[in-house]
Amino acid sequence: LGRMTAVIEAWVRSHLGTRATIGERLVGGVTSQVRRVDAHDRSFVLKQVTNARWLAERPDVVGYEAKVLEMLGTDTSLPVPEVAAVDATGAEAGDPSMLITHIDAAPAGSLDRPDDVLEPLAETAVAIGEVEPPSWVRPFVRYLDASEASPPPWTTVEPVWERAIDALAGAAPDTEPRFIHRDYHHWNVLWHDEVVGIVDWSQTSIGPASMDIAHCRMNLATQFGVGAADRFRDAWQERTGLRHHPYFDIVTVVDLLPDWRPRDRENRILDDYLTGLVGEL
Repeated sequence: LGRMTAVIEAWVRSHLGTRATIGERLVGGVTSQVRRVDAHDRSFVLKQVTNARWLAERPDVVGYEAKVLEMLGTDTSLPVPEVAAVDATGAEAGDPSMLITHIDAAPAGSLDRPDDVLEPLAETAVAIGEVEPPSWVRPFVRYLDASEASPPPWTTVEPVWERAIDALAGAAPDTEPRFIHRDYHHWNVLWHDEVVGIVDWSQTSIGPASMDIAHCRMNLATQFGVGAADRFRDAWQERTGLRHHPYFDIVTVVDLLPDWRPRDRENRILDDYLTGLVGEL
C-alpha cells in the first residue's frame, strides 16, 4: 500500500506540482476510487479505476471518459469537470487514472428533499439528450442479456420478475437514438442551489433517451419512493413532449441484478416498483 501510494503521489505531482497532496476519499462508485487532491490554490479529483472485472470488460474506460469530458467541455455548455491529466493504462499511476477539476458542491442525492431538484434533473436530462454526438461515442448496450437474467433470491414477487424478464425478450420500443449519460442519476449530479456539475461519464452512449430517465427513476425510487420517480418522469415528458415507456425502467431494474447488494428496505421498494412497471405494460 505504501509503495502504491508513493507511485500515485509521484504521478499526481508530476502534473500538479510538488506541493499537491492527496486527501480524503469522496463519494464514488463500485468500480473506482475517488479522492480529492489539493494543489496550490486549486482542488482536483483523482479517479482511479480499480475494479478488475470492469477493466477486463472496458480496458479503455478511463481514456474514453476523458475523451467524453474534453468533448463536452469544448462543444457544449454542460457543467462538467475539466481534464487535467490522464493515465489511461495505469502505466504511471498504478491503475488507470484521471485527474479532473473539483467542483465544490454536494451530490443532489445528499439532499433531504428531492422535490427541489426533480425539475432541474429533468432539464439537465433534456440538455444531455440534445448534445450532437460524435461518431466515436459507443452505441448503447444492455448490461445483462434477458436470457441470462433470473428472479433474485430475495424477492417476494417472483412471478413479477419472471414477467418482467419475459417482456425484455421482445423488441424494444422504437426510439430515436440520442446522446445519453448512461449512468444518469441524482448522485452523479452536483448541486449548489442549482445544477453545477455532472460527473461520471464513463458509460456515455448513443441510445434511447429514456435510458437516462429510467436510470434516474430507479435511483430516485429506491431512495425517495416511487412518487419522486414519477414526478421526475412527468417533468421530463412535459419538457420533451415524449412518452417515457416503462420497458426502459424494467431494463434498468433487471440490469441492476449482477451488482445489486440486497438490503431489506430497498428490496421491498424494488419489488413494489417493478410490480407497478409490469402493470403498465
